[in-house]
Order: sequence, then structure tokens, then C-alpha cells
Amino acid sequence: MARRREARRPASHRGGCAPESENALLAQRIDEFCLDAVANVSPAKVEETARHWLSKKNLDPNAPSSVILLMEAFALAGYLALFTPALLGAAPIERFIRQRRADADQGGRAALDALGRASFYLIQLKSRVTPQMLSVKDMASGKNLSLFDEDIPDAALGAYVATWLAPLPDGGFVALGPLTPLDAGALAEGLTFVRPGAGMSNPRRCAAAVYRHVMRHDGLRIEGLNLFPEDLLEELAEVAEEDEYDDLDRLAFAFAATKKGDEPEAALIREARKLAAARHLFQALTRNAISRQHGRGDLAEAFSRIGFIMMETLDRRAAAGSGDEDRSFESMAAEIDRAIAENRLPREARAVFDELRRRVMASRRVAADKGPGDAELARVLQRIQALRAKTVEQGCTEQEALASAKKVAELLDRYGLSLGEVEMRDQACEGVGVDTGRQRRAPIDECIPTIALFCDCKMWMETGASGAIRYVFFGLPADVEAAHYLYDLIVVTFATETARFKNEDMTIASSARRVSTRSFQIGLAHGIGDKLKSLKVERDAANRLSTGRDLVPMKASVIEDELEKLGLSFHAKSQNRKRSVAPDAYHAGRAAGRKFEPRRGVEAA
Repeated sequence: MARRREARRPASHRGGCAPESENALLAQRIDEFCLDAVANVSPAKVEETARHWLSKKNLDPNAPSSVILLMEAFALAGYLALFTPALLGAAPIERFIRQRRADADQGGRAALDALGRASFYLIQLKSRVTPQMLSVKDMASGKNLSLFDEDIPDAALGAYVATWLAPLPDGGFVALGPLTPLDAGALAEGLTFVRPGAGMSNPRRCAAAVYRHVMRHDGLRIEGLNLFPEDLLEELAEVAEEDEYDDLDRLAFAFAATKKGDEPEAALIREARKLAAARHLFQALTRNAISRQHGRGDLAEAFSRIGFIMMETLDRRAAAGSGDEDRSFESMAAEIDRAIAENRLPREARAVFDELRRRVMASRRVAADKGPGDAELARVLQRIQALRAKTVEQGCTEQEALASAKKVAELLDRYGLSLGEVEMRDQACEGVGVDTGRQRRAPIDECIPTIALFCDCKMWMETGASGAIRYVFFGLPADVEAAHYLYDLIVVTFATETARFKNEDMTIASSARRVSTRSFQIGLAHGIGDKLKSLKVERDAANRLSTGRDLVPMKASVIEDELEKLGLSFHAKSQNRKRSVAPDAYHAGRAAGRKFEPRRGVEAA
């Protein structure tokens, strides 16, 4: 296990000594390179090994002792994986050395050479020769070696330990990673790999056997090596809690504690939805396979249930138009295949993924079958598309745009009022993502919340993979289609009205024309917003008066329930921005927006 100085100063050499000698300088470089190399080892391989060692342990994620034990297992597994060759390739340490050598200076190359000659040893700590040097006995050869390390306490002298040693130019050695104390059983396990007169037959297999024995049989504890004072134990537990027992582990333990046949608590399902991401899904698939291999069927099933919730959530997000990256099941399957080929995921992960995908697709079909008949919905969507052909695709003025908006509102209200509450709740919410292609906000963006309000949708802003702003409208299918149409309509209207304003404003100097045009667009956005809000108030009042029903709260309830299933976290963004505008241009734009006449040229659509 990592010792005290490693917990407090992870980037310095053991003992934290000042580089006063060539050995100290080289030892520090070796230590730094080794820590970097371990950090790049495949997490899946390390996790698989550590969980295999601890498969018979009843670990409690809330107990500091369990957290420390898991951290120790991950540390030992990390160093073992670092020096273990792949089936058809080099060990990770060899690849690391090749990558770093090209850019290394003379001292760096010497440190990398030492790392390349590192090996696993069973040693006995004999005596301290100098403040920075110990005499140790190699249990495989019987030879005495010099170990450069000032931090090993006197209480540890005489103990047997397992560690990786890298050679120094003067014939001494520096220890890499944990110094693991060995009791009689662990030492005996290691010595089975020693042949009289021939030394250690297979250092890597010896390391695996010794580490496995130590983890399974609660090995020897020595103050300053792997036994720590109370305050440091708490510090290490906090670090390990962050790194080893992650949110996915804790969630799996909670799912596993749920009585068989019972549904998990709503809070646990919400937590699983919030974790929904490809990397967390792949971790759940890996841990499912590892748990099942080592007889922890309860945890395997827990990871499977969490994986199903994640995949269902990702499927819902795709249907909602959230995110502009390809997160289809097909793309994830291809990514899993690549990870398996590169030994980053166990082969069983693909079978688990395929089974969960089948279940998600089956649940999607059941939900579709439960929904109301789509004949009327199809007619509404067809009418909206006909309006699009008359306006967006042919261009329109602000009056024609708002006339279309009112026509859309009538279609939505007529369709919404034709549904009973049960039928409305049976509809699956959808979404559409609108890519702006811009990385900065523009005046037209101020229309987005009003469009959502007008169409009884929820909306949010996202940043795409390219950094561009995108908006998502989310709600009942007809409302989302209408919001998308209305957005496109307003985009066309902005282009039409801005071009008209520029033609009328040709006398203004070009330097002032940009300010004037932007001011006009801000005013236009505010004018359109004012008009849509007033129309919305009139619509809702008319619906309540004529039918006694209010569609708004009913739709809002349905949307909120569906929105929660996306597992997204939203953050309000302050809009308290003061902007300077050209008053005349701004008022011209606002007046243009308010001139919308909702009775022109769309009634035949």
C-alpha cells in the first residue's frame, strides 16, 4: 500500500528528500515517471484484478476500513498490470518508455532505462546504513542489496516485504510503489517461485500470487508501511472514497440491498438516470461481468439494473434531441467492440449490452402500443408541415409568420382538447434539437423561451461538441413539431425583416449600421415575444371559457414527469445584461414585431 509520504506528496520521491545527490535526482525522476505510467494503465484491467482479489470480502462502502482495503487492492493491481505483458504485445511499462524516450533529456532517459530493468522482489529489511540507504536481503538470491530510501521506519527493520525495485547506476535500488509487508503465509507463497541456485522463476506470477494472498488473508500491518495513524487513515479514506468506491459502486450496493421483486426507491432510479453516460454505462457492464465471474450475483444483477436504466435514459435523451453527438445504440456497440479488442473491456460486456438493448427496445415497443391512436396526430403534423411549405420554404413577412403561428395554435388547441387526460398522459414526450451554428448568443435567441411558452413546451440551451449553441424543445409530439416550425419561421422572418430594414437604412454609415441592425433585431425579438405572449394569454382564456378545461397545467404535469426520466441537471443562467441600443432602430424593430396580423394567407393550409 502507498505509504505516508505518498499520500501527502504523490509527486515526490519516497522520503521527500532534497535532490542532494545523483541518486536522489535519479530516484525522483524514476518515481515521477512510474506514477505517470501507473496512471495510464487500463482502469478496466486494474479493476478486474482488484475485485477478483476481494471477491470473497464483505465490503461496506461506508466503512473506512473497506475503503482503505479497496484502495490498497487497486494500488497493488495497478503496479502488477504495469509490468505484465499483454497476450499479444508489450507490457504497459514498455509502451510508456517508448513513448516518453523521444522527448526525454539525459536524466529522463536514465530514469526510463532504470524503469525498463525493474523487477519484482521479495526482500528482508536488514539495517540502515546511512540516513538514505538501507541494507536489504534478496530472498530469491540470498544476496545483500542497497535500497535508496530514507522513509522506512526503524520499526520495520527485520520485516519481509514485497516490492518492485529499479536499479541505480551505483548498484543500489529504488523501490517503486507500495512496500507490502509479508507474514509467514505470504512469504511462503512467494518463495514457491524461488528455485535454489536459480533465483525467482517468474517475478510477475510471483507478484500476482503474493498480492492475491495478502488481499485475501488480511496480511501483516507495520506502522509506517501500511499501518497509519488515525488522522492519516481518515485522510487516506477520503482520497480512496473519491477514487475507488465511486458513485456507481455505492449505487450498486444500494440496488443490491433492495428486496428481490421490489422496485428500487425513486431516489435510486433518479441517481442512476443522472449517471447515464457512455463511460458510466461501460463501467456498469464491466462490473456486471466481474461480479458474476466471482460469485457476486447480487451485485451483478444490481449493475445490470443500473445499466438498463442508463440505456433507457440515453434512449429517451436521443428521442428528446438532447446532445449532438452520436449516442445511438449502434455507435455504443461499435465503441464496446473497439474497447474489447484493445483489452479495455471484458468480452462479456458485449453480451450484457446486447441483452439490455433488447430489453430497452421491447419496453419502447410496449410504450408505443399503449399510446393513443395516431391518426389525428398524423393529421395535425401534416397540417403543420403544409404551413411550413407555405412560409418557411417560400419566405414570409412578420405578418404572415404570426398568422401561421395563430393557425398552429388553433390546431394544437383543437387537438389537445380532443384528448382526455388519460390519453394525454399516455403520449410519449419527444424533443427536437435546433443547432444555431453560433458560439455566441444573438437577438433571435430571445424568442426561444417565448416559442416554448406559446407551444406548451419546455426548452433548454446546450453547448454542442463544436462549442456551438443549440436549443432543445421538449414536450408532446404535436407541440414539439409546432415549436420547431415556429422557430424556423422566425428565422426566416428575421432574415426578411432585417433585409428590409437595411434597405431602408442605406443612408447610415457602415460603422453605425451594425449597431443599428442589431438594435433593430433586438427590438424585433421583443416585439415578436410581446405578440406571442399576448396571443397565448388570449388562447388560454378562450379555451377555459369555451370548454372549462385548462390544457396548460395538464400538459406541464405530463412534461415534468417525462423530463425527470431524462436525468438531466439544469442550471439557470442570469440574463441581467445591459445592452446599448440605437433607440430609433430598436423601436422600429419592436413596432415591426407588434404589427403581426394573424389573419393573412394561411387559412387554406
